Amino acid sequence: MRKNQRVAEMAEEVLKRQARERVERTGELLEDALEVVLDTEAGRQLQELRHGAHSEERVQEWQQTIRRERIEERRTEGGDR
Repeated sequence: MRKNQRVAEMAEEVLKRQARERVERTGELLEDALEVVLDTEAGRQLQELRHGAHSEERVQEWQQTIRRERIEERRTEGGDR
């Protein structure tokens, strides 16, 4: 992760890295490997990040938002029991 990197850029880098690693393992064409990666649950989640509501947000800001949301969820879930 680079300083001031956007969520979309981070997701794109991860998808490309996964596709390149698949190419090394299988010998597939990069385009085919990327299609396989995108067809996995993790690939779909990364694609959602790449094009979703947080895509233009800085990664550090997005991570802080996610942390706050998870803390709030845990607190809410704990109170519902």
